[in-house]
Amino acid sequence: MQKTRLKVILWLLLLPLGLIAQQTTLYPNDYLTPEFHAGRRAAIKERLSPNGVGIFFASQVRVRNNDVDYQYAQNKNFYYFTGLEESDALLLLFKKPVTILDKTGTEFIFVKKRDPFKEQWTGKILGAEGVKNRYKIENVFTNDQFTTNTINLSSIDSIFTAYKNEAIFSKYKAVEDPLSRMATIIDNQITALNKPIANRSFSKAISDLRGIKQPEEIALILKAAQISCEGHNDVMKAIRPGMTEYQAQAIMEYNFKKNGSEYPGYPSINGAADNACVLHYTTNLKLIKNGDLLLSDCAAEYHGYTADVTRTIPANGKFSPEQKIIYELVLKAQDAGIEASKAGVPFNGVDAASRRVVYEGLIKLGIAANESEARIYFPHSTSHNLGLDVHDVGPRAQELLKAGVIITVEPGIYISPGSKCDKKWWNIGVRIEDDILITETGNKNLSADSPRSVAEIEKMTKQKSIFNN
Repeated sequence: MQKTRLKVILWLLLLPLGLIAQQTTLYPNDYLTPEFHAGRRAAIKERLSPNGVGIFFASQVRVRNNDVDYQYAQNKNFYYFTGLEESDALLLLFKKPVTILDKTGTEFIFVKKRDPFKEQWTGKILGAEGVKNRYKIENVFTNDQFTTNTINLSSIDSIFTAYKNEAIFSKYKAVEDPLSRMATIIDNQITALNKPIANRSFSKAISDLRGIKQPEEIALILKAAQISCEGHNDVMKAIRPGMTEYQAQAIMEYNFKKNGSEYPGYPSINGAADNACVLHYTTNLKLIKNGDLLLSDCAAEYHGYTADVTRTIPANGKFSPEQKIIYELVLKAQDAGIEASKAGVPFNGVDAASRRVVYEGLIKLGIAANESEARIYFPHSTSHNLGLDVHDVGPRAQELLKAGVIITVEPGIYISPGSKCDKKWWNIGVRIEDDILITETGNKNLSADSPRSVAEIEKMTKQKSIFNN
């Protein structure tokens, strides 16, 4: 025992040296380039009407409690078009040149002013010059320059924006901030002029752009998926009866942070036994017992892009006969969904392929009498788009999949205690989820580095882990 503890301590002490060896720069240098964001701005400007404007606000800083804020996360559309991760900023895009504050162009951004006092407490603020140098946006101003006379929307015929749904007005905060002040100025002018907001056109334009991932985006999502797989594999190696759900979460998120992930992509789900049957269970407090399945739906976010990976594993390293039957049915359904994930296939065709397998299997096992009953055990869709958001924008329903789209394929079966079936199936919750890139010739599983089959999972649970030696 003493030797094992010493090995763990030495490993943790030497870990930073390993990280230094892997990273040769002081900070990560694999962010999206200014050219990428400029290209995205050019693409959305092409979709504006000749006298249209795109209005994009940064996210608001939100108070967690008293004088402590939530960790800041940028508005995804704003990030997509700028790369800037600071608050209190506004981006204006026009199809044809206009003049604002004596500057003529199609791109205008208003950002935080540098403040040495604030920077001492919370870190460097780029300011106008810093933003201009780093992000190559045409015209950069500080947000205190944005007043009621800064912009005149009288000649604008369409407005692309989502600010009304983004809770950025001062009424949501105790005091007015620069972001809500700018939003109020714009909102007052839109209301006074009775200007229509092109909600549907805006949503469609954003969905079309963000739905097709550029090569730089695919590289970041692949990185997030690989980091996520390492976390899942480490949990497989460490899993044992007597562990808690939150310890599985800690191992998972340790791997995320160790490998450069800024955040989990969403609240980590680690549910054992009956908790595995709760689709978005995030309490993660229960003791994991011998014979339980642990469903872990956890993934890393990397430079703004998230993966979404789920694995279901036996706590004692061995699936019971009933667990194995349900697991292999879900795996068969996932394989069918992945096979259907091709360019030219309707988005909902992936769900149909997986759902057909689950329904037939549950009816054959006598767990469900018909498809209506079978749906009780598979209540969610098989797929969603993935990217800057874990439930990202992109093709929906009958819209066809295209090369460059990334979706999840995640069928599941959840048999809660008290279900109308034989008790031997109770407390079995299984979901298997992978991140699938649609290509010109088929697809690629970006999260294939974590095993999916019963044999591979059982084999990995026998491997040693620093967390349980």
